[in-house]
Amino acid sequence: MPIKKWFASRSLNYWMLRAVIFFSVVGPGIITGTADNDAGGVATYSVAGAHFGYQMLWILILITFMLYVTQEMGMRLGVVTGKGLGDLIREKFGLRFSILLIGLVFIANYSNILADVAGIALVADIYHIPRLIFVPIFAVIVWTVILRGSFNFVQNIFLTSCILFFCYIINGFIARPDIPAMLHGSFVPTLPMNREFIFTATALIGTTLTVWGQFFVQSYFVDKGVGKKNIRSARLDVAFGAFWTDLVAYFIIISCAATLFVKGIRIENAMDAAQALGPLLGEFAKHLFAWGLLNASLLGVCVISLGTAYAISEVLGTERKVNASFKQAPLFYSIIGFCVFSSTLLVLIPNLPMIFILTASQALNTMILPFIFFVMLRLINDRKTMGAHVNSPLENVIAWLTIGSFTIISFLMLYLIFF
Repeated sequence: MPIKKWFASRSLNYWMLRAVIFFSVVGPGIITGTADNDAGGVATYSVAGAHFGYQMLWILILITFMLYVTQEMGMRLGVVTGKGLGDLIREKFGLRFSILLIGLVFIANYSNILADVAGIALVADIYHIPRLIFVPIFAVIVWTVILRGSFNFVQNIFLTSCILFFCYIINGFIARPDIPAMLHGSFVPTLPMNREFIFTATALIGTTLTVWGQFFVQSYFVDKGVGKKNIRSARLDVAFGAFWTDLVAYFIIISCAATLFVKGIRIENAMDAAQALGPLLGEFAKHLFAWGLLNASLLGVCVISLGTAYAISEVLGTERKVNASFKQAPLFYSIIGFCVFSSTLLVLIPNLPMIFILTASQALNTMILPFIFFVMLRLINDRKTMGAHVNSPLENVIAWLTIGSFTIISFLMLYLIFF
């Protein structure tokens, strides 16, 4: 065989092997990142575009970087130790501290699940379908998929859901955005000193960096069985997940900026955005936005419920695997069932104060997350736990800058919420 052909075949085999390894690892990072664009996220991005046009697009670049840094640490903790974040917190900080922290995590997560079930209800309202029929049907579907499906089946459902977020990208092209204004908003930072802009900007960050996300990404890598030898592929999965998450957010913002902002139409939630897009861009755009909201809400309910079940089960030391049966992991599946069905019942209550619930959940998320990040930094710099995979000095500088920035933003958001 000629030398050129030999090298070509070796090179092709190498890249095919790398692709096989990557696709055997891919999933947790992409799913976690995409699930950040749940009903609350879609609502926040819609408001950002409708009220401020293209001015907040540059913030998404910062968010992408912050999301990658924090979730890469979570991935590394899981892949290296083979344990979820709840396990490590219990071992390092004791059971009493762990139960107190997980109690707060549960409250923050549950309010997000409630917001996502409310997103399903909003889709019912868009199509004038009774909530009493529409919402329970999807609650049963979510519960059945997680309870009866194997790990691979559940993961494939999640990944398919991630692909369906293309609805928002298509809408972005239909809206025909102002390209110069879009590029200016993406690469030239603007920060008007008014309360509404700062509040929305901090909400944009708070809806992407989440408490449940840090627990889920680590536990899901562990549940998938990804080992240290695949850490580079896992890192690529997390990077792609962060990029995909904010690409979708980018197109939601420009969809609303190109249509609602230029018309001076203000909105309160994702349902308002879908209803307003119909007259402006046609019914197809309205349906795309509504279907995207349903998809985002369902993925959010599934993933956040799973993340909550992982966290509580790890702290209490019980079985927590998607491949396990209900008999093998009763607490794990009971937590998921409680989250899904109790939130369904609450959403069916007339005049439920969803704006208050969303605001309160974001406030709680911003209060808890800095503590989670500090705990993660302690864990990831522990040589006894991480061995050679501790943070390098440069990684620590980047992590502290990221976490410090988020902490400042968190306190700013809390100030704006309460004062």
